[in-house]
Amino acid sequence: MKYNPIISRITIYPVKALDGISLQKAEITEGGCLLHDREYAITDTSGNFIIGKSTTLVHDLRSTVDFENEIISLRHRDETKWNHFHLSKERSAIRIYLTKFFGIQVELHQNKTGRFLDIPDISGVTLLSTASLQSVREWFRNMNMEETRRRFRATVEIEGVPAFWEDHLFSEKGSAIEFQLGDVKLIGISPRERCVVPSRNPETGESWRGFQKSFAGHRSQSLPGWSLLKQYGHSYYLSVDCHIPKSEIGKWLNVGDELKITGTISAS
Repeated sequence: MKYNPIISRITIYPVKALDGISLQKAEITEGGCLLHDREYAITDTSGNFIIGKSTTLVHDLRSTVDFENEIISLRHRDETKWNHFHLSKERSAIRIYLTKFFGIQVELHQNKTGRFLDIPDISGVTLLSTASLQSVREWFRNMNMEETRRRFRATVEIEGVPAFWEDHLFSEKGSAIEFQLGDVKLIGISPRERCVVPSRNPETGESWRGFQKSFAGHRSQSLPGWSLLKQYGHSYYLSVDCHIPKSEIGKWLNVGDELKITGTISAS
């Protein structure tokens, strides 16, 4: 059956590990990533990222960024009042707020070239389908769709395809899938192996006991016969790591852009 996959959602995460912002379009920028995605990161004094893998406190911190006015807004999830800071003029005040929040000395760093991505230079965006998220939510007692989406934190979501269709966008190890999203060329490198973060409620940090084992079992049972995921050793994967070549810098991804697979290439 022929499908017509299109972009249904674009999400950037201005501060690594914190809340996302939905967009109608996003520019490909230096570093092969989306403009403002993971532009900022919080670290301890040794340079270690403050992320969900290291502390559940990130789930208690709500954030939003107004890039036009250079304002970051922060609050505890139980609060209603936002704390607003200018990103360049009030860096010290931001550091003080975050240090108090996390209970350790921290710093807020900025890098516009994708250095704070999980896999810099290799994966500029992660892509999955809305149908896949809908299947996952059903595995876990009809989990709220937005909660499911926030657990897996993909940057590009597509619709018009069945669940796990995006497995078409990676190949066996050593090969990659070249495809177009509108005017932008991308290369599907590999499936994204998941960590502990999806097992936690993104709003509260509460852990879902047995999440990883249950997810892997359902994923294995739902695996399309043509999928090559079985070659990757286990089934705790969701979404595809996609490389964006330097030739695409300055182009835009837009909600509604069509996805077309153009071929298989060497991943070396």
